[in-house]
Amino acid sequence: MHGEHALHGFTNRDLRKILAPCALSLQDDPRKRSAQVSRLLHRLDVYRLIAKIPHSRRWRVTAFGWRVLSAALELRYRAFPELLPAAA
Repeated sequence: MHGEHALHGFTNRDLRKILAPCALSLQDDPRKRSAQVSRLLHRLDVYRLIAKIPHSRRWRVTAFGWRVLSAALELRYRAFPELLPAAA
């Protein structure tokens, strides 16, 4: 849902950079980490939240994905405000 990926899509590497510092526990081995993110991408593709950009290694969020993911973020912000980082 990052804006910088809206035009050109995102890759496995982009997601690994974003997910590394967050609470999601990724493997220490780079190959296992890449495979773990690939499985996450496949799961999102099965639910039609993302789609592969033809002839590239990039993915994009579908229109249905934007609706579902934005609703999930809104629910998270309203239902669990204590989990959000403190405003500095």
